[in-house]
Amino acid sequence: MVKVSQKHQKEIVALSTFEAVRLRPTMYVGQVAPMDDKLPIIRDGKLQQVDKQWSPGFMHMIVEILENAIDEAKRQKGKMKNIFIDIYLDTNRVTVIDQGGGFHRANMKHSKTKKNIVRTAMEDLHAGSNFADSSTNILGTHGVGSAVVNILSEEFEIVTMNKTHCVNFKWKDYKVVEEDRHKKEEGETIGNSTTGTSITFIPSKEVFKNHKWDRELIETYLSFKQFLIDRDKSLKNLKISGTFIYEGGPDPRFKDPNVKETIREPIKISTDFLPEKTIVVDNKEWGTIMMWPSYEDSTSVSFVNGSQCTGIHQKIINDWGNEFFDYNLAHHFYDTLVSLNVPSTLMRFADQNKTKYALARFEIEEILENNFRNKLIRLLKGSDIAKEIEQRVEDKLFAENIKKIKKAQRTSKRKISDKYSPASRYKESIYITEGLSAAGSVRQARDSEREGVYALKGKVKNTKRLSDLTNNGEILEIMSILGLIPDEQKTPQYKNIIIATDEDPDGQHIASLIINFFHKWFPYIIEEGRLMKLVTPLVAGDYKNSRKYFLSMEEFNKFTLNRKLSNVNYLKGLGSLSISDWEYVMGNKTLFQIVKDRSSNRFLDIAFGDSAAKRKKWLEGSE
Repeated sequence: MVKVSQKHQKEIVALSTFEAVRLRPTMYVGQVAPMDDKLPIIRDGKLQQVDKQWSPGFMHMIVEILENAIDEAKRQKGKMKNIFIDIYLDTNRVTVIDQGGGFHRANMKHSKTKKNIVRTAMEDLHAGSNFADSSTNILGTHGVGSAVVNILSEEFEIVTMNKTHCVNFKWKDYKVVEEDRHKKEEGETIGNSTTGTSITFIPSKEVFKNHKWDRELIETYLSFKQFLIDRDKSLKNLKISGTFIYEGGPDPRFKDPNVKETIREPIKISTDFLPEKTIVVDNKEWGTIMMWPSYEDSTSVSFVNGSQCTGIHQKIINDWGNEFFDYNLAHHFYDTLVSLNVPSTLMRFADQNKTKYALARFEIEEILENNFRNKLIRLLKGSDIAKEIEQRVEDKLFAENIKKIKKAQRTSKRKISDKYSPASRYKESIYITEGLSAAGSVRQARDSEREGVYALKGKVKNTKRLSDLTNNGEILEIMSILGLIPDEQKTPQYKNIIIATDEDPDGQHIASLIINFFHKWFPYIIEEGRLMKLVTPLVAGDYKNSRKYFLSMEEFNKFTLNRKLSNVNYLKGLGSLSISDWEYVMGNKTLFQIVKDRSSNRFLDIAFGDSAAKRKKWLEGSE
């Protein structure tokens, strides 16, 4: 570790590569100290979000070496079939063997460094073969991975074999302690292959204090890698397999109890960790997007060119889903797996560790829109998956809005507006009137001990959704006065609910909106026969010594066929009725009871539902 005395704080300090990386390892591999985090983990065969204590930097040591092996498989264009990884749980030793082609010109010196090519790649930062690679799927592009792992290891060894030579270097604390370069002998193999590369390392205890490999993290990481490999046609039949190796109890083969048995346990690599109900959108060039309904502790995960990362691409896809489900928090009810393949021109990560894809929204949004959105929305429409998510969204909104309604009702009970005139003793009936003028007349003509009045101001809101109940003061007041809550079948505080609106088209529309409100949210009110419509006269006239009232023009025309009326009045609205008219109406009540029949749902849905097309057909007479 480099120390600078206070006396020489202004001196320019020139650090070696080893000193610089050891002094600031976080810059190269991420946080080396343990941290608490929520991570995507494959547990019990399912992708779950799990609380873990881990070191991103420690785990990144394996990531760097394994991704180099996968890059070699890409360069081999399907010829490479296997990658093997051994994890020694007691000592933290890791060995990764690939069956690739080995290092090109492994026995030669590099023209610039004048060191052996293999040694150059394992020691020098920014020395690698991917800088000029135009492939869209190459994982490593910085050229620092293997060298950084070497620097941060107490032991590091590479054996690489091409068609003609075998080269072996071993380092301790970044110093070469063994070197062997020779022409390949007949029958010489590496990892059961005539060519390939083996890298072994033990992370430095000085850098990674008291760290141990986490089985679940390794199994999840390798499972993700195999999952992506299986969907990458360029890798064909590449398989990753691995072994956890650790010391067990006394070895039964020996009498000495101090000789321990070596346990070799296969690493569980699973690619079947997504739900059976999953929407899959594949694009040959750009990758895959998957979506499924969330479950307990479920989570989303994202990859760019095989590197697990977050980024704006995830938010863009969530925005599509939220728009489709018409709820800005709908992504709480579904999860996604996103795997993008991007060309080198778009390979921009926020850090060396590739944990966040750093492309600007405008750069990636068009690509995603053009290649994924339409197909994803098309597959969602009418699917069982969408229906399940929609139901969960609806349940969530219902619960949220019920809370809002109850809160609003508590407030409204304290300050019911002057539009409401309660019954003074017994809550027998309540009139819901069209306008303050009609309400004033009804108040004068009613039985104030038994009848209440509530005045609407114009048309009541069309309550298609539960949220319509929470953001409309009149609806909230009506529910408060009646003591009704949508999720509870409570007896209303008034025995009868009487709609008192004009008989003209506007009045009929208002009455229909009120009927729809009760039909949709409190259908039992209708089923129990509590909702009625007050039928008021259309025409009034004097005949002999009495005032005659007619509920319809047909009734009026029939009466006047051979009789003559004087002082005829056409009662256009409730506000045009005089006090004496109202006294007649209230003393001779004609109530039309609202009942439900087999066509109620259909016609109310056409009239007040979401489909404008259905409504248009109905109005045109074709529905």
